[in-house]
Amino acid sequence: MLDRVFGLSDLDGVAQALLDHAHRRRIGSLPVVLALIGEMGAGKTTLFRAMGTCLGCDPLPTSPTYSLIQEYRTEEGGVVLHADLYRLRGPEEWLALDPAHFLNQADWVWLEWPERAGPALPEQTLFYKLETFGTSPEVLEGEGLPAEYENRRRLTSVDGPAPL
Repeated sequence: MLDRVFGLSDLDGVAQALLDHAHRRRIGSLPVVLALIGEMGAGKTTLFRAMGTCLGCDPLPTSPTYSLIQEYRTEEGGVVLHADLYRLRGPEEWLALDPAHFLNQADWVWLEWPERAGPALPEQTLFYKLETFGTSPEVLEGEGLPAEYENRRRLTSVDGPAPL
């Protein structure tokens, strides 16, 4: 299980920990499909960008909100596909993108808003949740965390996506 609370100064270490955690759970030669669940502004693209730094992607990942899918190469020649599914209306639109086609050419597939694809995601998809802690002491106390965690994030591995 992966469960890390971090601030921006810890971002590179958390990105590497996430890559390592997902890679250890890889199934054979299938691509590592990593789905990041989080509210708008939680830092999903920022975390994927840090992961791109760890893998030596050039250029570094940016938000694919309007292009839906962007492709990057790692310094070792691997293929990273980064998809933002926010604009999809449901699994049928995900399937219309022909995910099997691009899954066959990737080493890594990074998904934002995976809940938009619903049950149509590949079986090997690994789900992680990214949360932002609010500035309210009540929120921190409710999570059992001390006040110094204000404005931090929490990354945890989870069993699957939340429903739409």
